[in-house]
Amino acid sequence: MNKEIERKYSINKLPDDIKISQVIDIEQSYIYKDNNTLIRIRKIEDRVQRKIQYIYTLKTKGDTTQQDDNISSKYEIENTISKEEYEELIVRKISNTILKTRIIAPIEQNLNVEIDIYHDYLEGLLTAEVEFPNELVASEFKKPNWLGEEIGFKELSNGKLSKMNKEEFRAKVNDSFLKNNKAIIEKLKELI
Repeated sequence: MNKEIERKYSINKLPDDIKISQVIDIEQSYIYKDNNTLIRIRKIEDRVQRKIQYIYTLKTKGDTTQQDDNISSKYEIENTISKEEYEELIVRKISNTILKTRIIAPIEQNLNVEIDIYHDYLEGLLTAEVEFPNELVASEFKKPNWLGEEIGFKELSNGKLSKMNKEEFRAKVNDSFLKNNKAIIEKLKELI
């Protein structure tokens, strides 16, 4: 079982020297959720390798003693499943399907930033997540200046976004946030 430790940010601007290592398209749905556990399924298409994977993920709450609310800590088990298993499970989804394009770019300290461009009813949402090897590295992380404020995981977590409709999502974000995101998304589309 892996421990997933991450922080989620808005994006102020793109750095001029951004290096993109991977671009994938993700379809993500939830098939089970209670107070401590969630089960997610994903269809992941790697644009470069032209490869499709289907992933089944079980997540449980991480440490309840976490000091920083902006650090998400969960235990996670992931398994590859077949296309047929995915298609069997997707009919049992309990959420909207989130569609996003993930752009992975290396940053300092041997870390990567995962930039997610959301589509469909979440059009205009752009986030950046950084995963860490442990809580100490996460708590001491000094974000690059192109990353904006910490969004945290309470209001704009994928789990919560999957339960929203377009109007509920738009009520959580302001027009200047979406306008800034639109300009960055256009630049990203030129790079991928």
